[in-house]
Amino acid sequence: MLNKTRSLGIAIGVAGCLGACGPAPGGATHGGRGAVGSGAEVGYTPPPSVTGAQRLTAGRVLLIGTAAPMATVRLASPSGQAVFAHSDRAGAWRLLLPPAKEVRLFGLSEPGQGRPVQAEGYFALTPGGLAAQLRAGSGAVALGPRPAAPEILAVDFDRKGGTVISGAAPDANPVALKVDGAAQEPVRVDPDGRFMAPLNEPLRPGSHVLAAATRQGAHGEATLTVSPAEPLVGGPFRAALAGGGWRIDWLTPGGGVQSTVLFDRQGGAS
Repeated sequence: MLNKTRSLGIAIGVAGCLGACGPAPGGATHGGRGAVGSGAEVGYTPPPSVTGAQRLTAGRVLLIGTAAPMATVRLASPSGQAVFAHSDRAGAWRLLLPPAKEVRLFGLSEPGQGRPVQAEGYFALTPGGLAAQLRAGSGAVALGPRPAAPEILAVDFDRKGGTVISGAAPDANPVALKVDGAAQEPVRVDPDGRFMAPLNEPLRPGSHVLAAATRQGAHGEATLTVSPAEPLVGGPFRAALAGGGWRIDWLTPGGGVQSTVLFDRQGGAS
């Protein structure tokens, strides 16, 4: 999709240390299953992961993921409620979730040797079926197919204004980013079509325009308004619909509150 513009009015959900927060919820420090290298120690159990989400009829969402073969995968909400999926002999699992009007957050785990193996961060799912992995001290990883043009899919903030922009691109060529018209360093796109760009300068309160473009000229934009966040009350996260996306303020293991803004791929709130 060319020349896509999405608007978002948000408050910075500030939490300190986008580059130096503690381990993920549950004490896990593992990355996704695909990040495990050939040098993994004997007996190591990679954490489970969500690799995709499909929106079905009547608002239902089908989650697709990986885990150890023949394992029970637990998806637990911050309130302690849990649902379970079971992987097959190849380690693949699927789980059908009912519709919801609010953003849902889950922690993923599976049995390990002596203790559960916890995936990094939280898995977030919007009512529209947009799925992303929220990671303390880093940018969110939004799931989905490669787009026809680069898209800005998530923005993360910390208390000091440190910002990470995340998105997807149609090919492996670097993406050119601009913030309020100012060019940033070209961003590398990984084999899965994702890019992640920590900004050198913090975003100040006010309105900002973020743009991502390819050499061929296709580009996408996201417009956001930054304002101070209110403290979290009544739970470890808060999600609110704002303009072109969902704003999620969530408690990190280090005790701070990190904000993740998820943009819908179709230009509206997902």
